[in-house]
Amino acid sequence: MSNEWEDKIRGYAERMGKTEEEAMKEFKDWVQAEFSTSVDGEDEYFVNEWAEMFVIETRNLGRSGGGRDTVTFMGHITGLNDSIRDQRQAQREKAVQMFRQDRDRAINQGLIGVVKIKDGVWHVNGEPTNERVGEGLPWFGFKCDDTIVTLLNTNRESPSYGKPMAHESKVRYLQFLGNTANEFVNNPKMWRVALGGEDMTASYKLGQLCEIQVVPSSNQESDILYTNRGFVNTVKYADAADLPADFTDAARFWVSSKHDSYVNLANLLEEYDDRKISYNDGYIPPTIITKGYISRMSTEPSNNEYDDTGRNFRISVTSLDLQSTYGRESSLSEVTVWIPGRTFDDTNPFEFFNGEEWVPYAERTQVLICGKLKTRKFRDDMVPSLTALGIYVPPRTARPGARGGNTDTSQFEE
Repeated sequence: MSNEWEDKIRGYAERMGKTEEEAMKEFKDWVQAEFSTSVDGEDEYFVNEWAEMFVIETRNLGRSGGGRDTVTFMGHITGLNDSIRDQRQAQREKAVQMFRQDRDRAINQGLIGVVKIKDGVWHVNGEPTNERVGEGLPWFGFKCDDTIVTLLNTNRESPSYGKPMAHESKVRYLQFLGNTANEFVNNPKMWRVALGGEDMTASYKLGQLCEIQVVPSSNQESDILYTNRGFVNTVKYADAADLPADFTDAARFWVSSKHDSYVNLANLLEEYDDRKISYNDGYIPPTIITKGYISRMSTEPSNNEYDDTGRNFRISVTSLDLQSTYGRESSLSEVTVWIPGRTFDDTNPFEFFNGEEWVPYAERTQVLICGKLKTRKFRDDMVPSLTALGIYVPPRTARPGARGGNTDTSQFEE
């Protein structure tokens, strides 16, 4: 019995006048190139998602020179997630932990397989695979101490149940405030754009109107937009557009009532309770946009073992509404904003662009922040904080900060 993803590839083959074998090979090669993994042994959920992306991407092949059939979205990039997420990390760590504690149990429960070479072919738990031995490990293999192992598919509903699977599946989300070109003005909202490969570490401009090429999810309720390889090269920044400033100017658009992502700095606690997302026994912090004025800042990093880069930065922001609500002397009169090391490396959180160059800003400068909203107990109060995914500083209201002087002693030579 065929499954959903095979039906999609079969339909692609019929439409393109190819054999099923040719279409299947093309699809598998595409997955290997796009996601550095193999279809064989993968979770059927991911294979089905990839099949839909593949069919959409190749729909125009042979008609217009190989153009991609993506959808144009218009809006502003507001930030990048601070971490590159390995969607298979928890499964891998659980399997490795059990393997180290009780090797036979991990194998018998189908969590992990031991990979060995026999007759020039890679074997898993004594059974041959289709992978011949070449340079390096097979696509599914990784080292656990001194043993080569592989994760095994544990989804009993999958036709690949019990087969080897890639031990990593990495993605980084870009935050995008906008919508399709037709819906941008009437219904802008926050999306997560899934990036892979080199697109995860590419440079993006925050707070500037742009068009992006994405593949919407087949799930109408999903806030995720998928991308093709080379996504960064399809981003088109617009210096001007036939739109009112309420949509082109980030200082107005990010705080607009046209969308529900903006939260007044004085309302963070209430909005956290309304927006937090239940997950297992805890909550996922909501991603919001807020506006504040720098009350304290330090561009010197602090060591942080939980940050991917080992360091982070800190600023504090306030506003008249916040001080009026809680009082100037209250611990709630300013909000701490943590800037992860990757956010510092990939964006310009301590600078604004004046049209010609990046310039440091000073305290009391207005900043727009896209970040993850969190709360914690401090003395007798619940206190909000933000983990910044992106900070945009409107140049018209920025206060330039001090710059370093010329330290070259040759300036004093005659």
